[in-house]
Amino acid sequence: MRSSMATDTVMPGAIPSSSSGHPIRWAAAAGRWQFAGSGASFLGPVSAEDPQAYGLALTDRDLTDGSVRVKIRFSPPDVAAGVVLGFQSQRSRYIIAELGAYMRAYTIAEFVPSIGWQSLESVGSVENLDGNREYDVELLQTGQEIRMSVDGVRVIEQTLAQPLAGRQVGLFAFGKIRVDFSELVVRSARPSVFVAMQFGQQFDALYREVIYPCVEKFGLNIVRMDEVPGPGIIFEDMKRQIAEAQIVIAEITPNQNVFYELGYAHALNKPTILVAQRGKELPFDIRSYRVIFYDDSIGGKPALERSLQKHLEAILSESHAS
Repeated sequence: MRSSMATDTVMPGAIPSSSSGHPIRWAAAAGRWQFAGSGASFLGPVSAEDPQAYGLALTDRDLTDGSVRVKIRFSPPDVAAGVVLGFQSQRSRYIIAELGAYMRAYTIAEFVPSIGWQSLESVGSVENLDGNREYDVELLQTGQEIRMSVDGVRVIEQTLAQPLAGRQVGLFAFGKIRVDFSELVVRSARPSVFVAMQFGQQFDALYREVIYPCVEKFGLNIVRMDEVPGPGIIFEDMKRQIAEAQIVIAEITPNQNVFYELGYAHALNKPTILVAQRGKELPFDIRSYRVIFYDDSIGGKPALERSLQKHLEAILSESHAS
């Protein structure tokens, strides 16, 4: 085999919920399929001679943050079956969480144009899968964090190297034998914005009076490290929160800790919005980036809020268009 629910948004550019009340609509993009309500059956390739025997079924459901759950019945090791996340087109990157791929039990794989499918992480042997039963597969997508659970047991957690190109949800099968999918449910959650900034009275006021209310207007969650509850290693919590965020806002008026967080966000190709006090000299390696400069005054806050709103609208509109 081949190697918290979304709320109604009030700002333009904000991402709507994909958990629609209407029945799921389907489109067969590759292979032969039958569709009925929230279920689908892959019947095999269009041609028996097709060396690339795979099926791709697309839905009208979109997801940026949230969960996908479906029941799968198939016959390993002759076929693989799973869920597609982040689909935009067959010429763009997307993710597949599969059962039975690469002779492994559980896999998160990535389709890369001009390269094809490649495994990001695999767990267990395909010999442990049983073709005489149905598997309950659930995916949790939080920013660039993908968690795969099977029958209520988490089996893989993967941080993607970059944001997904698209948002469309689909189903995938590989092989020439029938695969049945049933009870597909897609639930959206509110994406989050991670704020990296220095702590202290001056910056706390900027956060409370400008950044926090501006982000909330878009129906997004907002996270700052001093507000993350519970025990744990701060460094690991920071990495997880950045990976799970859709956008990072960094107040970069020179602070070494913030630059570390910004560097990690850039390593993940995360959309970032940089803000800094006007008149402060920035490090050389930051000067080439677009920065929102603001005046540390009463009049400077409304101007910063307007600029921040425009940047959020631009990022969210681009994401929605994909």
